[in-house]
Amino acid sequence: MKNNQFKLTKEWLIKAQNDLRAAEILYKEKGPSDTLCFHCHQAVEKYLKAYLVFKNIYFEKIHRLWELAKLCSKENKEFLNFEEELKTLDAYYIESRYPPEIKAYSRQECKKVLDIAEKLAQFILNKINKKL
Repeated sequence: MKNNQFKLTKEWLIKAQNDLRAAEILYKEKGPSDTLCFHCHQAVEKYLKAYLVFKNIYFEKIHRLWELAKLCSKENKEFLNFEEELKTLDAYYIESRYPPEIKAYSRQECKKVLDIAEKLAQFILNKINKKL
């Protein structure tokens, strides 16, 4: 792995971890549910992009998690096992960001979204750490 590729992978991982940590804090502090769900989406998006950079797979500037996972599956078919979870998180990308309809999600829904993000983060980290 090239030094620049390694550095960029690490940078994506740091940003992903920051988003996940922000979501965890928002959950603990009963913060805005729309922001929590958005950060969960962002964290997984950045973990997926870290994997793509790590594997030197080109990707366009897209935000759809399922599309990113299909690119990741070129190296590891296990990414295809998370279609339902990724599509669930994808719903929070736009829905949670823009008016006119500001959504408030239940505590239970926030916990589900956070659990999905943490599960996917761990899966992706395991795939990268095995190779580092």
